[in-house]
Amino acid sequence: YYTEHGRYPDKLAFSLWSIETMRHYGVLEAQALYAMGVKPKWSVDGRVIGTEIIPFKTLGRPRVDVVLSATGLYRDAFPNVMQLLAKAVESVADLKEESNFIWRNSQRVEKDLLAQGVDPQEASYLSTIRIFSSESGSYSSGVDEAVFASDSWESDEKISDNYLAKMGYFFGSDNQRWGEKKEGVNLYAQQLSGTDVALMSRSSNLFGMISSDDPFEYFGGLSLAIRNIDGVSPDMLISNLRDADTPKAQDAAKFLATELRTRNFNKRWLQEMMKEGYSGA
Repeated sequence: YYTEHGRYPDKLAFSLWSIETMRHYGVLEAQALYAMGVKPKWSVDGRVIGTEIIPFKTLGRPRVDVVLSATGLYRDAFPNVMQLLAKAVESVADLKEESNFIWRNSQRVEKDLLAQGVDPQEASYLSTIRIFSSESGSYSSGVDEAVFASDSWESDEKISDNYLAKMGYFFGSDNQRWGEKKEGVNLYAQQLSGTDVALMSRSSNLFGMISSDDPFEYFGGLSLAIRNIDGVSPDMLISNLRDADTPKAQDAAKFLATELRTRNFNKRWLQEMMKEGYSGA
């Protein structure tokens, strides 16, 4: 990003999926931690037991803000990881460093919340929250239903509003308030504002970007929401982990173009799929 834009991104938004994390063992989570300038603390038997802040002199660059959007399955499968990430964000948000975008953005959100009449202590806590998902027991982003009902809207703002409403439940460091939603405050939108890059991962050749509605529902919904909030689309990147020996970040458009060329528009691939009968259809 720095090479292409001449500056570090202010904020990254990650779309976290449970099966992806099970396959790649936490690469996206590691990217989020390192963006903030944080590293895991390990037990002697190889378990992550916490995080520690990388000193600015060692990091040598700004601390990039992150927003983490978790699917319902991720929320259920990895609450411990979400708690770890939430506490890491909170610890960095307390660092009053000029090049700390987490602290700076938290200050901005806290000021906005106070202007909306939120209690000062509550505003301080909410300003440090960066993890969002759907309501406990729910497993939808609200995007697919709206897209399929395309006769009911003229502007994609409706899709964005549905996404923000469905995925706007917050998960902070206080597990007594797990999965709450602040009435009258669109905290998710406030935290997403200013996002430069949206990311998701692909770690299997079995499933592509258009194998199901999930990528557009969560990754596309995330990008669409940012565009409707700020008027500008974020860069969309794929952490391509299909070959564990050569992981790489790829532009989502190029990643999708490769998929179309090698699968959906590839006669050989189509012929092999047709041999599978209804399951290949």
